[in-house]
Amino acid sequence: MSLRTDIDGKRVLLLGACGVLGRRHAAILAEHGARLAIADRPGSDVMALAAELGAHGIEIDATDEAAMVAGVAAAVGALGGLDGAIFNAAVTGEALARQGGDPFPPFEEYPLSLWQTTMDVNLTGAFLFAREAGRALKAQGGGSLINVASIYGIVGPDHRIYDGQPFKSFPGYAASKAGLIGLTRWLATWWAESQVRVNSVSPGGVYNGHDARFAEAYGNRTPMGRMADKDEITGILIYLLSDSSRYCTGQNFAIDGGLTAW
Repeated sequence: MSLRTDIDGKRVLLLGACGVLGRRHAAILAEHGARLAIADRPGSDVMALAAELGAHGIEIDATDEAAMVAGVAAAVGALGGLDGAIFNAAVTGEALARQGGDPFPPFEEYPLSLWQTTMDVNLTGAFLFAREAGRALKAQGGGSLINVASIYGIVGPDHRIYDGQPFKSFPGYAASKAGLIGLTRWLATWWAESQVRVNSVSPGGVYNGHDARFAEAYGNRTPMGRMADKDEITGILIYLLSDSSRYCTGQNFAIDGGLTAW
Protein backbone atom coordinates (compact mmCIF):
# COMPACT_ATOMS: atom_id res chain seq x y z
CA MET A 1 0.00 0.00 0.00
CA SER A 2 1.26 3.45 -0.91
CA LEU A 3 2.18 5.82 1.91
CA ARG A 4 1.73 8.91 -0.25
CA THR A 5 -0.49 11.68 1.07
CA ASP A 6 -2.68 11.31 -1.97
CA ILE A 7 -6.48 11.24 -2.14
CA ASP A 8 -6.84 11.09 -5.91
CA GLY A 9 -9.81 8.83 -6.66
CA LYS A 10 -10.80 8.44 -3.00
CA ARG A 11 -14.58 8.24 -2.56
CA VAL A 12 -15.48 10.77 0.13
CA LEU A 13 -18.75 11.92 1.70
CA LEU A 14 -18.70 15.36 3.35
CA LEU A 15 -21.71 16.32 5.49
CA GLY A 16 -21.80 20.03 6.27
CA ALA A 17 -20.49 21.35 2.96
CA CYS A 18 -22.12 24.77 2.80
CA GLY A 19 -20.62 26.55 5.81
CA VAL A 20 -17.50 28.69 5.99
CA LEU A 21 -15.12 25.74 6.31
CA GLY A 22 -17.28 23.20 4.52
CA ARG A 23 -17.07 25.06 1.22
CA ARG A 24 -13.30 25.23 1.39
CA HIS A 25 -13.04 21.58 2.41
CA ALA A 26 -15.21 20.57 -0.54
CA ALA A 27 -13.31 22.71 -3.04
CA ILE A 28 -9.86 21.64 -1.88
CA LEU A 29 -10.76 17.95 -1.69
CA ALA A 30 -12.11 18.17 -5.23
CA GLU A 31 -8.92 19.94 -6.38
CA HIS A 32 -6.93 17.03 -4.94
CA GLY A 33 -8.86 14.49 -6.98
CA ALA A 34 -11.34 13.11 -4.46
CA ARG A 35 -14.58 11.71 -5.83
CA LEU A 36 -17.02 13.69 -3.73
CA ALA A 37 -20.54 13.43 -2.45
CA ILE A 38 -21.40 16.57 -0.50
CA ALA A 39 -24.40 17.01 1.75
CA ASP A 40 -26.09 19.74 3.74
CA ARG A 41 -29.49 20.54 5.17
CA PRO A 42 -32.60 21.00 3.01
CA GLY A 43 -32.86 24.61 1.86
CA SER A 44 -29.09 25.05 1.58
CA ASP A 45 -27.37 25.59 -1.76
CA VAL A 46 -25.68 22.19 -1.63
CA MET A 47 -27.01 21.12 -5.03
CA ALA A 48 -25.63 24.24 -6.72
CA LEU A 49 -22.28 23.79 -4.96
CA ALA A 50 -22.16 20.16 -6.05
CA ALA A 51 -22.78 21.14 -9.67
CA GLU A 52 -20.00 23.72 -9.45
CA LEU A 53 -17.52 21.15 -8.10
CA GLY A 54 -18.59 18.20 -10.21
CA ALA A 55 -19.69 16.38 -7.06
CA HIS A 56 -22.82 14.48 -6.10
CA GLY A 57 -25.16 16.67 -4.05
CA ILE A 58 -27.46 15.34 -1.33
CA GLU A 59 -29.80 17.08 1.10
CA ILE A 60 -29.59 15.58 4.59
CA ASP A 61 -31.20 16.88 7.78
CA ALA A 62 -28.67 15.76 10.40
CA THR A 63 -31.41 15.54 13.04
CA ASP A 64 -33.61 13.19 11.00
CA GLU A 65 -32.67 9.52 11.33
CA ALA A 66 -34.51 8.41 8.20
CA ALA A 67 -32.94 11.21 6.17
CA MET A 68 -29.48 10.26 7.41
CA VAL A 69 -29.97 6.59 6.56
CA ALA A 70 -31.24 7.43 3.07
CA GLY A 71 -28.68 10.17 2.45
CA VAL A 72 -25.62 8.11 3.33
CA ALA A 73 -26.97 5.21 1.29
CA ALA A 74 -27.46 7.56 -1.66
CA ALA A 75 -23.86 8.75 -1.37
CA VAL A 76 -22.52 5.20 -1.22
CA GLY A 77 -24.59 4.28 -4.25
CA ALA A 78 -23.54 7.33 -6.24
CA LEU A 79 -19.85 6.84 -5.49
CA GLY A 80 -19.88 3.06 -5.78
CA GLY A 81 -18.59 2.68 -2.24
CA LEU A 82 -16.92 4.83 0.39
CA ASP A 83 -13.28 5.39 1.36
CA GLY A 84 -13.78 8.33 3.70
CA ALA A 85 -16.51 10.25 5.49
CA ILE A 86 -16.33 13.65 7.18
CA PHE A 87 -18.88 14.96 9.69
CA ASN A 88 -18.71 18.75 9.53
CA ALA A 89 -22.32 19.70 10.36
CA ALA A 90 -22.76 21.98 13.36
CA VAL A 91 -24.83 24.60 15.09
CA THR A 92 -22.33 27.43 15.63
CA GLY A 93 -22.41 30.78 17.39
CA GLU A 94 -22.21 32.71 14.15
CA ALA A 95 -25.09 30.70 12.67
CA LEU A 96 -27.23 31.40 15.73
CA ALA A 97 -26.38 35.11 15.57
CA ARG A 98 -27.65 35.28 11.99
CA GLN A 99 -31.01 33.90 13.09
CA GLY A 100 -31.64 36.87 15.36
CA GLY A 101 -33.46 36.86 18.67
CA ASP A 102 -31.44 36.24 21.83
CA PRO A 103 -29.48 33.03 21.26
CA PHE A 104 -26.81 33.78 23.89
CA PRO A 105 -28.55 34.33 27.24
CA PRO A 106 -26.58 33.95 30.48
CA PHE A 107 -26.07 30.31 31.41
CA GLU A 108 -28.33 30.75 34.42
CA GLU A 109 -31.17 31.54 31.99
CA TYR A 110 -30.17 29.19 29.18
CA PRO A 111 -33.23 27.41 27.69
CA LEU A 112 -33.34 23.65 27.35
CA SER A 113 -34.71 24.05 23.82
CA LEU A 114 -31.57 25.81 22.59
CA TRP A 115 -29.34 23.29 24.34
CA GLN A 116 -31.26 20.43 22.73
CA THR A 117 -31.21 21.99 19.25
CA THR A 118 -27.42 22.18 19.43
CA MET A 119 -27.04 18.63 20.71
CA ASP A 120 -29.42 17.26 18.08
CA VAL A 121 -27.13 18.44 15.27
CA ASN A 122 -23.65 18.50 16.77
CA LEU A 123 -23.70 15.21 18.67
CA THR A 124 -26.76 13.13 17.82
CA GLY A 125 -26.26 13.98 14.16
CA ALA A 126 -22.65 12.84 14.47
CA PHE A 127 -23.81 9.56 16.03
CA LEU A 128 -26.25 8.91 13.18
CA PHE A 129 -23.66 9.81 10.54
CA ALA A 130 -20.99 7.63 12.13
CA ARG A 131 -23.35 4.68 12.40
CA GLU A 132 -24.36 4.81 8.74
CA ALA A 133 -21.02 5.82 7.20
CA GLY A 134 -19.10 3.51 9.50
CA ARG A 135 -21.27 0.58 8.49
CA ALA A 136 -20.43 1.26 4.84
CA LEU A 137 -16.71 1.62 5.55
CA LYS A 138 -16.65 -1.59 7.59
CA ALA A 139 -18.51 -3.52 4.90
CA GLN A 140 -15.84 -2.80 2.32
CA GLY A 141 -12.89 -3.55 4.57
CA GLY A 142 -11.99 -0.20 6.10
CA GLY A 143 -11.58 3.51 5.54
CA SER A 144 -11.42 6.82 7.36
CA LEU A 145 -14.12 8.56 9.40
CA ILE A 146 -13.33 12.13 10.47
CA ASN A 147 -15.31 14.23 12.95
CA VAL A 148 -14.81 17.99 12.94
CA ALA A 149 -14.81 19.08 16.58
CA SER A 150 -13.37 22.31 18.07
CA ILE A 151 -10.75 23.58 20.47
CA TYR A 152 -13.70 24.41 22.72
CA GLY A 153 -14.16 20.69 23.13
CA ILE A 154 -10.67 20.68 24.67
CA VAL A 155 -10.37 23.96 26.58
CA GLY A 156 -12.76 26.57 27.88
CA PRO A 157 -13.20 29.86 26.01
CA ASP A 158 -11.92 33.24 27.12
CA HIS A 159 -15.35 34.87 27.32
CA ARG A 160 -13.79 38.34 27.47
CA ILE A 161 -12.84 38.33 23.79
CA TYR A 162 -16.52 38.03 22.84
CA ASP A 163 -17.55 41.23 24.62
CA GLY A 164 -19.30 43.52 22.14
CA GLN A 165 -19.47 40.83 19.45
CA PRO A 166 -22.74 39.71 17.81
CA PHE A 167 -21.85 36.06 18.53
CA LYS A 168 -20.65 34.32 21.68
CA SER A 169 -19.25 31.04 22.85
CA PHE A 170 -22.17 29.03 24.22
CA PRO A 171 -22.44 25.96 26.46
CA GLY A 172 -24.12 23.53 24.08
CA TYR A 173 -21.36 24.01 21.53
CA ALA A 174 -18.54 23.26 23.96
CA ALA A 175 -20.32 20.27 25.48
CA SER A 176 -21.26 18.79 22.11
CA LYS A 177 -17.74 19.14 20.73
CA ALA A 178 -16.23 17.54 23.83
CA GLY A 179 -18.73 14.74 23.41
CA LEU A 180 -17.78 14.38 19.76
CA ILE A 181 -14.13 13.90 20.69
CA GLY A 182 -15.18 11.24 23.19
CA LEU A 183 -17.34 9.50 20.60
CA THR A 184 -14.40 9.55 18.19
CA ARG A 185 -12.17 7.70 20.63
CA TRP A 186 -14.85 5.14 21.45
CA LEU A 187 -15.50 4.42 17.79
CA ALA A 188 -11.77 4.18 17.06
CA THR A 189 -11.41 1.28 19.48
CA TRP A 190 -14.69 -0.31 18.39
CA TRP A 191 -13.79 -0.40 14.69
CA ALA A 192 -10.01 -0.79 14.86
CA GLU A 193 -10.04 -4.48 13.97
CA SER A 194 -12.25 -3.68 10.98
CA GLN A 195 -9.61 -1.23 9.67
CA VAL A 196 -11.98 1.72 10.03
CA ARG A 197 -9.91 4.59 11.38
CA VAL A 198 -11.73 7.29 13.36
CA ASN A 199 -10.14 10.63 14.21
CA SER A 200 -11.29 14.13 15.04
CA VAL A 201 -10.02 17.54 14.00
CA SER A 202 -10.38 20.52 16.33
CA PRO A 203 -9.94 23.85 14.54
CA GLY A 204 -9.21 27.04 16.38
CA GLY A 205 -10.75 30.34 15.38
CA VAL A 206 -10.96 30.79 11.61
CA TYR A 207 -10.98 34.31 10.18
CA ASN A 208 -14.21 35.08 8.35
CA GLY A 209 -14.38 38.86 8.13
CA HIS A 210 -14.34 39.35 11.90
CA ASP A 211 -13.86 42.90 13.09
CA ALA A 212 -10.31 43.96 13.82
CA ARG A 213 -10.82 44.11 17.58
CA PHE A 214 -11.96 40.50 17.80
CA ALA A 215 -9.27 39.23 15.40
CA GLU A 216 -6.59 40.98 17.45
CA ALA A 217 -7.97 39.75 20.78
CA TYR A 218 -8.17 36.20 19.51
CA GLY A 219 -4.73 36.39 17.93
CA ASN A 220 -3.26 37.52 21.24
CA ARG A 221 -4.48 34.22 22.73
CA THR A 222 -2.43 32.13 20.27
CA PRO A 223 1.34 31.60 20.08
CA MET A 224 1.20 32.21 16.30
CA GLY A 225 -0.53 35.53 16.94
CA ARG A 226 -3.45 35.25 14.52
CA MET A 227 -6.62 33.45 13.54
CA ALA A 228 -6.48 30.61 11.02
CA ASP A 229 -7.06 31.13 7.33
CA LYS A 230 -9.96 29.14 5.84
CA ASP A 231 -7.55 27.05 3.77
CA GLU A 232 -5.37 26.01 6.71
CA ILE A 233 -7.68 23.34 8.13
CA THR A 234 -8.20 21.07 5.13
CA GLY A 235 -4.63 19.76 5.02
CA ILE A 236 -5.18 17.54 8.04
CA LEU A 237 -8.30 16.11 6.37
CA ILE A 238 -6.25 15.18 3.31
CA TYR A 239 -3.70 13.44 5.52
CA LEU A 240 -6.38 11.52 7.43
CA LEU A 241 -8.14 10.47 4.23
CA SER A 242 -4.89 9.29 2.66
CA ASP A 243 -2.98 6.05 3.14
CA SER A 244 -0.26 8.00 4.93
CA SER A 245 -2.41 7.88 8.06
CA ARG A 246 -3.23 4.17 7.91
CA TYR A 247 -1.88 3.56 11.46
CA CYS A 248 -3.53 6.65 12.94
CA THR A 249 -6.80 6.25 14.82
CA GLY A 250 -8.44 7.60 17.97
CA GLN A 251 -6.60 10.92 17.78
CA ASN A 252 -7.80 14.50 18.07
CA PHE A 253 -5.80 16.99 16.02
CA ALA A 254 -5.91 20.58 17.29
CA ILE A 255 -5.29 22.95 14.37
CA ASP A 256 -5.14 26.07 16.45
CA GLY A 257 -1.91 28.02 16.00
CA GLY A 258 -0.71 26.61 19.32
CA LEU A 259 -3.57 27.96 21.44
CA THR A 260 -4.07 24.72 23.36
CA ALA A 261 -0.30 24.45 23.99
CA TRP A 262 -0.48 27.41 26.38
